[in-house]
Amino acid sequence: MVKVTRVDEGGAEVATVEVDDFIIEIIYSGIAEMLREAEAGAAAGRSGSPAGGDLSREARQRRAKILNRVRN
Repeated sequence: MVKVTRVDEGGAEVATVEVDDFIIEIIYSGIAEMLREAEAGAAAGRSGSPAGGDLSREARQRRAKILNRVRN
């Protein structure tokens, strides 16, 4: 678990987000996937999902939601 805290210029806490290992792994794999697609000149809508078949339905839905945020 990683906790990211945003502070203002005066040092006051403005916002805090906790990110678990699953989200970090999905974001990292999503960024890596986007870089591979850009490097290969692949179509922007293509979705090759590494280890996507190993995830539960709930995990796949969560993964898709996270990757949509990363891509947009």
